[in-house]
Parts: sequence; structure tokens; C-alpha cells
Amino acid sequence: MRMKFGEKLHNLRKQAGLTQAELAKILGVHPRTVIGYERDGRYPKDNNAYKKLADIFHVPVQYFYDDDESFENDAASTYGESGRKEAKQLAMELSEIFATGELSAEDMDNIMYVMHRAYFQYREQKREQERLSLETC
Repeated sequence: MRMKFGEKLHNLRKQAGLTQAELAKILGVHPRTVIGYERDGRYPKDNNAYKKLADIFHVPVQYFYDDDESFENDAASTYGESGRKEAKQLAMELSEIFATGELSAEDMDNIMYVMHRAYFQYREQKREQERLSLETC
């Protein structure tokens, strides 16, 4: 199951012990805006809002943009259903690690850097394999 922006925000807010009204005040928005993010599938229109949220919850900005489902689908296409399950578990564990606030922003950025680097290396290898298989046909 894909963890959407609203679910991520809700989990982070709860773990930080903030109410929707308190978060809204910190962000400088109406409480209904936060409710819309968490429940109605709405997203901030201003990219600075993502930066504010990342600062508040001590997570990388990219955390709010990541699409867990695409990661799971890639794992499933390569490693089958067991790969999907492992990818989903990894995504959940990383989300929990980031949400605890125990890691520094630099440590979280480093983790994301390594994960993105590994992902893009994998994608490049997969493209190269596909290219080679087309050439041999």
C-alpha cells in the first residue's frame, strides 16, 4: 500500500505530539488546510511549505515527494511478490526511522542520497540489460 503525503504528514504530526491546529499555526495556515492535507488528498501549493514541514519534523524534503508504490512495483517486477513485500517493509522501516527524530538532518540526507544513488544505478543497469537484449534479437 502506498504511503501518501497525507499519511506521512499525519504520522509525523502525531509522533511529534502536535494537533492539527498547532501544526496549522506553525505553518501559518488555517487548520482546515492541514485537515485537507491529511484527509482529503490535498497537497501544498507552495513548495516552501514542504521545506517548512521538513524543518518542523526533521526529515528531508524529498521524504514528502517519494512515492513508495513505484519503489514497490520496481521490486515486484524484478524480484516477484516477495520483492514487493521486502520493499514495502523497507519503506515502512525507513519512514519510522526518519519520523523518530533521532537522526540528524545530515544523517537522513545521507541515507536518502545512498538510497537514491542505489536506485538510479539499478535503473541504469536494467536499461542497459534491456538494450543488450534488444540488440541480440
